[in-house]
Parts: sequence; C-alpha cells; structure tokens
Amino acid sequence: MTRASHATLAALLLASAAISPVNAADGFYIGGGVGTTSVEESVNGGTLDADDTAWKGFIGWRFDVIPLIDLAVEGAYTEFGKPSQNVGGQEARLKLSGPSLAGLLIFPLGPIDLFGKAGWLWWDSERTIGGVSSERTGSDSFWGAGIGFRIWKIGVRAEYERFQINDVDRMELWSLSALFQF
Repeated sequence: MTRASHATLAALLLASAAISPVNAADGFYIGGGVGTTSVEESVNGGTLDADDTAWKGFIGWRFDVIPLIDLAVEGAYTEFGKPSQNVGGQEARLKLSGPSLAGLLIFPLGPIDLFGKAGWLWWDSERTIGGVSSERTGSDSFWGAGIGFRIWKIGVRAEYERFQINDVDRMELWSLSALFQF
C-alpha cells in the first residue's frame, strides 16, 4: 500500500469513529406524516389522474449494527386520501388505505440520513364511478427513498414511495414526517 492509501484508510476510519457516536440511533421509534398521493388509473375508457392529501403513522426499530450503514424494520398504516376527477362525464374516485411492513437501508451522515426502503402493503380500496361503488382488497409491493435529519431523539424526513397496486397504473406518495426515537 502506498502512503496515500494509508492516509485515505486512516481518514475513513477516523471519520467513521467520529460519526458513530452521533449516529447511535439504535432502538424503537414512532412517527407520523402528511403528504400527497398521486394516482393514475384507467377508468371506463378514460384516465383518472388525480392527487389528494394523505397521512400515515409508523413505528419501527433501527439497528446500528454495521459501521456506516443502519438497518430498520418499519410498520405503518397509510390513508391515501380520495383522489377524484371527472372522467368521461362521470365522477371517478379511488379511496385506498392499509397497513404495510418495510425494511430500510440507512446511510447515516452525521445528523442526516439517506435511506431506501422496500416492503409490502395490504390494502383496501373503494372505487366509485358515477355513484356506483366497488370494494377490493389485496397486497402488493412498494419501494421508496428519502432523506432525514435528526437532532437528539427528534427527526424529520421527506420521502417518496411508489406502490405497485394491482390494476392501478401509478400510485405515488410524497410525504413529510416527524419521528421520535426512544
């Protein structure tokens, strides 16, 4: 190894040692957030392409077991709102909600966290087209990414999630959440 390699390795080790106490985030957390659901779905020869306000509550456990990478398991309940639009002269609305379970891969950078997530959503939906409603249930995968900021035991995070709901062309959630780490 060259001197530059040794210096680089030493700098990385010192940086990880300096960051580790700040990121001692192992343990239980709880939080909630609000955001915007965006849905696109084919409806009677037209397209429902609408947004609505959504909210979610979540609990999780963060594991600080690997240097420079944290893992988390998170359960959530999300109300995706009731995106609606006039499609072909008829009011079309989709109401969707349900619990989810996800794994998170977190890159702590001081008080800032960059993360990716993937999981499973168990959903209930109610579609209303021209006053006629139909209900369905199912389960599908989702993925997401975000950025968080933590001071002491309080954090905020902004995230994007994409849900692969059967028979829905596109279901996205942009949200801003607050959380408390115990």
